[in-house]
Amino acid sequence: MKRLLAIALLAVACRSEKPLGPVDLVLMNGRFFTGGPFAEAVAIRGNRIVAIGKTVDLEKLQTTRGIDLLGKLVVPGINDAHVHQPWSIAGEQLEIPPNTSSGLLLRMIRDKTERTRDGTWIQVHTFMEPPDLTRASLDRIAPRHPVAVRNFAGHRALLNSAALKAWNITNSDGWLYENALWTKDRAATEAATDAELVAAMKKFANEAVRYGITSVQSMPSAHPDRVAPLVAQIDVPLRWRWIEVEMGTVPDDPKWPTKYIADGTPVERDAAMREPYSDQPNTRGAMNFTDDQIRRAVEVAAKSKQQLLFHAAGELPIEKFFAAMKSIRADWPAKRVRVEHGDFIAEFLPDAKRLGVIVVQNPSHFMIADIVRARYGEERLKNFQAFRSLIDAGMPVAIGSDGPINPWQNIMFATMHPTNPKEAITVEQALIAYTRGSARAEFEEKEKGTIAVGMIADLAVLSQDIFKVPPPDLPKTESVLTIIDGRVVYEVASGR
Repeated sequence: MKRLLAIALLAVACRSEKPLGPVDLVLMNGRFFTGGPFAEAVAIRGNRIVAIGKTVDLEKLQTTRGIDLLGKLVVPGINDAHVHQPWSIAGEQLEIPPNTSSGLLLRMIRDKTERTRDGTWIQVHTFMEPPDLTRASLDRIAPRHPVAVRNFAGHRALLNSAALKAWNITNSDGWLYENALWTKDRAATEAATDAELVAAMKKFANEAVRYGITSVQSMPSAHPDRVAPLVAQIDVPLRWRWIEVEMGTVPDDPKWPTKYIADGTPVERDAAMREPYSDQPNTRGAMNFTDDQIRRAVEVAAKSKQQLLFHAAGELPIEKFFAAMKSIRADWPAKRVRVEHGDFIAEFLPDAKRLGVIVVQNPSHFMIADIVRARYGEERLKNFQAFRSLIDAGMPVAIGSDGPINPWQNIMFATMHPTNPKEAITVEQALIAYTRGSARAEFEEKEKGTIAVGMIADLAVLSQDIFKVPPPDLPKTESVLTIIDGRVVYEVASGR
């Protein structure tokens, strides 16, 4: 990085060099985070950064547009390595505040149904479902609307009778878990019209660029074949990488990078564990794939050009996938297998390094300390949700939201880590994981994720300096100027 910066400075400062020529955009009087010394100015031609240096040198260039940043911090565009867009878009959405009682939740659903045409799906999103919520209580207040109540983890839902009937499900208590829920969500999302899918994706993309997100790696409930062609209709030039999701089957010849959701989460006690849950000793969670299916998935990945990813909330998915990888010959470091979440990855660190896996962490998951403490007990949390120790060990790490997409809120979470404070990282480490690390997770670190000469010009000019503001103020950060592929796609001054 320092060498690249030195070359850039020399190119614009040394009069004996060949003149740089006209450029399209010069950003000057800023603080550019390069991973090394901060720079003052950047010149862009087409979609590439062609010079980095001092304002006094770059402001002399012939340019189509120059922007005075007035000292604002500029970072590489955020690359969210783990989102699920679009997902379960059918019907009306109802967001429920945390700690809402069942009585209030039911009133909110009833009020929603009174404003909604009979037969319309009501998708209710909660932090945690009230423990006394039942199918019968949903039936009483919403007899003519299919209702699905989902917690933030997304691995289970409580359905009322109208929803069960709509999905042709015979179920006594209304609860759906894992693949039973996933297959219905996939069918429902794929049944949406193009216009509905485009509207959902456009809404998400507009929010993303406002935060300075320039790339997302999405694992939608619909098949990528269904949604990928629709990106051209969104009219928001966010970069999308599509990842196929499987939760019960193994494709023989994957067309897309493939993520296997190998188990559930601790929220519903479905993360697959070696030992029982502390607060429910009769369960250890469950795997969504058999050992034979895991081996088959690894065999396919060994021969395929597509990347292998697997969701691992418990210990068993890591143990089983790593065992299969070690038994099957392949250049695994070159394939960059991804472990999504990897809450217990620290137990397998030597194998993880040897196999060259990338860990994609989700800082919002660090914020449910009370839940995981109850599920696992204090002893099992000592090496839980490793982050700092992975970086210290030289492991490649990336960040994906898998929840609220505000990256500055997620960076705050990464610096807090209340579940395991010794694994908290710095703002700089989190930013690098969110940019360069996420680019590496999709084989793109030579193209984006760093502000350097020759790199694609994906940049975000921030409303405040994330290295200087108090941690509680980090979530207030937004982008005032977002550049993707060398083009300004969001600018506060223009009102877009």
